Amino acid sequence: MKTSDKIVQYWKQNYIQETDAAVIERSLRTDTFDSGGKSLDLLYFEFNKQAPCILLSQGSFAHAYVFAELAFHIHSYGYNVFVMPRHGGSTIAELVARHVDAVAHIIQKHHLIPGICAEGLGGFAAFYLILKPGQIKSAVFLNAPAVLTDPEFHKSFKGKRGSASRRKWLMVVARVAVKMIPSFKIPIRLYLDLEEMIDADGENYERERRLVSAFTNDPDFDTHYPLKAVYSLVSTPPPAPLNSLQVPTMFIVLNRGFIPDYFKKLFEELSCKKKIKEVNAGVFWMLSRPKQAAFEITDWFNQTLEEK
Repeated sequence: MKTSDKIVQYWKQNYIQETDAAVIERSLRTDTFDSGGKSLDLLYFEFNKQAPCILLSQGSFAHAYVFAELAFHIHSYGYNVFVMPRHGGSTIAELVARHVDAVAHIIQKHHLIPGICAEGLGGFAAFYLILKPGQIKSAVFLNAPAVLTDPEFHKSFKGKRGSASRRKWLMVVARVAVKMIPSFKIPIRLYLDLEEMIDADGENYERERRLVSAFTNDPDFDTHYPLKAVYSLVSTPPPAPLNSLQVPTMFIVLNRGFIPDYFKKLFEELSCKKKIKEVNAGVFWMLSRPKQAAFEITDWFNQTLEEK
């Protein structure tokens, strides 16, 4: 069995929550786009050539197939949906450039400026992307975004216990070490602990526990990132001030998720058309409850993608 076939079988067996995997697979397509001298896969679901387009961008660790079910449900509301490839240890600046290339590819093929829905690491890159006008029509963020040089973000990101405590010391060491050994690879789990992110207080616990187990054993997940990529998470300045943002933007704040208080504070600073939706759930809500997540996401895009 080819590696790509193994990946397909793995996501069908481990990541589908509320849908027949065979139905999703029949609608799934793969395209390619060029970025940074590489040809990269772009997973997509096509509604029709004239339908509005949405680009999904996942967080750390994950490859595109983790978002296959969420993308399928968004697609069912009448959208062409594309999913970014896994990030592969790129810095924030490199990821922004990759997103620019993916968006350019979508515009070339469909002649429409897409919306973007992004979470975690993908959300950090996507937020910097939308600060540059003209490339994105509307945006939705989950477990993101952030101004990566903001002291308030640093304070929230470092935290006090568990992986948050490790992040605090890692960033102190990284500030010095990145100058000497920028390509040295460190485990992502050193600063992001998947077990800590399971929604222990909600009815999603068992479902999310199984998801995390699947993540841990997925042979195609990122496991290590270069030090320069990790340090870019707290050292990359935004390309423009927040008050320049004109893209309609929605924050889905997961109240048992990752640093929700910081996201709420950042939301208040935006002056663009905006909406905040608070959900009593944890980090993996969009994967454990993809139908509900797709409804909230498309409700915003229904309002904003057709606006002049």
